[in-house]
Amino acid sequence: MFNLLQTQVTNNEGIMVQNGKIYLVMTIVSIILIGLFIYVASIDKKVSQLEK
Repeated sequence: MFNLLQTQVTNNEGIMVQNGKIYLVMTIVSIILIGLFIYVASIDKKVSQLEK
């Protein structure tokens, strides 16, 4: 049973890497995270200006 599960995981990872979709997913996730960090930094800057 464990061999069957390991085979399925290996095949799924191979399909993602083989088609190049994993790089697209990682690029999109990176862009979203960078956007969130920039948004939080700008909100922090605005709040610190209001505190003064």
